[in-house]
Amino acid sequence: MSILASSIPAAIRDRISAPAQPRVWTPEDFADLGPRTAVDQALHRLVASRALRRIARGFYDTPQNNQLTGKPTYPNPRDVIDALARKGKVRVVVDGLTAANDLGLTDAVPARIGVLTDGRFRPITLGNLTLDFQSAAPSRLYWAGRPAMRFVQALHWLRDMLPSDDGSLRKRLVSILKDPDHGHAIQDDLRSGLSALPEWMRVIVRDLFQQASAGVSPSAPKEKPARRSPALARTIKKKRVSLSR
Repeated sequence: MSILASSIPAAIRDRISAPAQPRVWTPEDFADLGPRTAVDQALHRLVASRALRRIARGFYDTPQNNQLTGKPTYPNPRDVIDALARKGKVRVVVDGLTAANDLGLTDAVPARIGVLTDGRFRPITLGNLTLDFQSAAPSRLYWAGRPAMRFVQALHWLRDMLPSDDGSLRKRLVSILKDPDHGHAIQDDLRSGLSALPEWMRVIVRDLFQQASAGVSPSAPKEKPARRSPALARTIKKKRVSLSR
């Protein structure tokens, strides 16, 4: 229900300070508080008073400073991606390197995060990091918003590494499938979408399922995955494996 325009800034303050709230917001997150013009004016006031920070057109967060340097810190890019998905009600899929980093499968930190989406957005720069948005066909967005999205994208990125893996990568992949909070959701999602995976990935996923259910140490696959096809692209449901974990 709409409230008085003069009360909208206070209502926004209350909402963003409540527990379990997003860390990056868009005007659409406050659409229930009043007309868009009134919400925009309230956000402008909050930015002017430094209660909020405008990090890009249509995206806001609460300003934070680094405790050591005193310099402003930038929001987690995963929170920006989640806000974008809410903002335009669009589907988004992160690239493979980002997904692997999110899941703790690599220490490599991307300087640019590729985001496949069915919307049109300008790049967003967060300090030294840039979010690049690429329009994609529906077939490439099958896993968008699903619990297994990052798991699948990470496997795409790891494809050439798994044949020579000493077991450490597979051990980590199995531990993700056995995670007490999200593992069952990821496994169920992979099973329901198994037919959408390329055959080389189905072989790996089935092997990981067996290892997760048996509780055995990961071993090298009996069948070596095929070479990466040039056509394959490298590419946050609140219940899925959060990008911020």
